[in-house]
Amino acid sequence: MQTKPFLQAAKGQRGSRTPIWFLRQAGRYLPEYRAVRANYDFVQMCQAPDAAAEVTLQPLRRYDLDAAIIFSDILIPCIGMGQVLTFDKGHGPRLNSPIRTSADLKNLRVPDADKEFAYVGEAISKVCAKLGPQQTMIGFAGAPLTVATYMIEGEGSRDHVSLKKMLYTEPHTFSSLLSIITDTTVDYLKMQCCAGAEALMIFDTWAGSLTPDEYAKHVVPQLVKLFTSLKTLSVPLIYFPGQGTERYPELKPLFSLIDALHVDWRVDLGRAIASLKQLGFAGTVQGNLEPTCFLGSKEIVQAKANAILRHGQSAKSHIFNVGHGLIPEIPPESLTWAIDAVRAFDRTRE
Repeated sequence: MQTKPFLQAAKGQRGSRTPIWFLRQAGRYLPEYRAVRANYDFVQMCQAPDAAAEVTLQPLRRYDLDAAIIFSDILIPCIGMGQVLTFDKGHGPRLNSPIRTSADLKNLRVPDADKEFAYVGEAISKVCAKLGPQQTMIGFAGAPLTVATYMIEGEGSRDHVSLKKMLYTEPHTFSSLLSIITDTTVDYLKMQCCAGAEALMIFDTWAGSLTPDEYAKHVVPQLVKLFTSLKTLSVPLIYFPGQGTERYPELKPLFSLIDALHVDWRVDLGRAIASLKQLGFAGTVQGNLEPTCFLGSKEIVQAKANAILRHGQSAKSHIFNVGHGLIPEIPPESLTWAIDAVRAFDRTRE
């Protein structure tokens, strides 16, 4: 583990190299990705191990990165639970038969992850076989609340009306759904580790969709259950609690269970680190370059990267990343500017 910069940093150890990778680093901004994608619809590509492994590896061939994250989607587990996942052009994900009542809940099940998601494990194994000796394989999943928002709404939503209706009218159904997702996610991530994942990231994009007390009451216990189960795997665990710092106080029960916290771009990294320290979090931070800055000049990208790197020094350890996923419109060469800034910053510390 000590020879891999990402794992070293994720465990809170400062090395001579700041690890760097990007959310959605396998994506539409790369022409080689688009060439593969032309042969599949999105779900088919997630379920094709050769294709998923290929697009996972593409950014590592092009850039000096320290980690790969398996190409997949947070809603893949919903397929095993009994829903049909599709991605409509220009619209995003849709799940058929949304879960709206206790009767709908009876149609769900906890799948056998080793059998029903074997294609994800196979893709991970294929990537691991081609990683460099200092590169890390990251597995991931959506957090129970975030996955539940799609399962209940049936698609992306800003107001989460159906979710709120279930929460207020059938709280037991809501809690039961989160529990099913949690159990599925634990098995799904354990399968990924067995296939070769060396670290795990949990995406909770919609953590801010509930009030703080609702989040603390309904969501945090499921996260504690999730991370406690995953802790037995002895791999670094990273949590992304969505936008801003509004949920940081409610995260305190997780601080002893997670190794790193991903910081969204909407908050100053230095202030986020100070807030987390005040609340008692002594782990690693990851982030938080604003991804659309890659549309700007080299000078803009590198100035923003250097500011983040300076702030990152106040944390126990820092993994450089964007604060949210890369967008399709960015020029591929712009990522090199940020990577060069990170490597130059490291040389000044030698």
